Amino acid sequence: MKETTKKSFHVGGSIEKAMKGDVDLQPIAVLQEAFKITAKNFTKFLPAVICLFIAQIALLLLSLKVQLGNPNVFFDAFITGKGFTADILKAGFMANFWSDVLIAPLYVGVSLMALNHSVGLPTKPSQIVKGFSFTLVSIITMLLISSIQGIGSSIFPLVGLFLTMALSMAILLVCEKRVTPIKAIQYSFMATVRKVMPMTAIYLIVMIFFFMSIATAGIGLIWTLPFFFNVKAIIYRNMFGITLQVTSVSNPNDNSNEPRSDDNVSDPLNNDTFNA
Repeated sequence: MKETTKKSFHVGGSIEKAMKGDVDLQPIAVLQEAFKITAKNFTKFLPAVICLFIAQIALLLLSLKVQLGNPNVFFDAFITGKGFTADILKAGFMANFWSDVLIAPLYVGVSLMALNHSVGLPTKPSQIVKGFSFTLVSIITMLLISSIQGIGSSIFPLVGLFLTMALSMAILLVCEKRVTPIKAIQYSFMATVRKVMPMTAIYLIVMIFFFMSIATAGIGLIWTLPFFFNVKAIIYRNMFGITLQVTSVSNPNDNSNEPRSDDNVSDPLNNDTFNA
């Protein structure tokens, strides 16, 4: 008969430490680690990121079609600058808003895969569907986040950018820590305020990478998008920590001197968050 042993251990920070600002968040170290884990997991992570990107573009185009009849109306006005009316601008804003909200489950799946990377666990493209376990709560959380960001941007663009950074950990807090969306937004905002300088430095560099990627006709996004998710996962791990559960299965009837491990799996404490 096989015996199962489960042990839990914690990696990184905690909500309590994050609220006090007692977090080790060095921009250079975070970016260097993100480069390493992106390179290590690139081939298996990229398909999931591409799936997320294509799905979001599809939702964006669908929303523009519903509002304008033809998505090209928006893009033609945006490129030429002619006929760019308030209605077209509003349609673009609403399309971006709803594509962000409705893509939330896939976004969660990719983000949880990145959490795996941050603690040294492997992933496979099919794990993107893990986010569907959090469909309702992720959509609600993203709806709140996008609404707050939209209000901030309407006041002043830099306010919107700051809120984008400050609320970036909320979706992971909801899924990994199982806190309510409101609590997750509060924790993410306060943790960012406590570490606003290193967070700003990290996101500024990532933003530069995105601009450079766009300058290469978008080819650079093949690297920058997976890198971005891994950066966020490392920040989350350092700030709030990740609880893992290791399950070992051994056979007590084995005659060898040492117990044989038939299976060794690293899982989060909450089983449907992500696994190896």
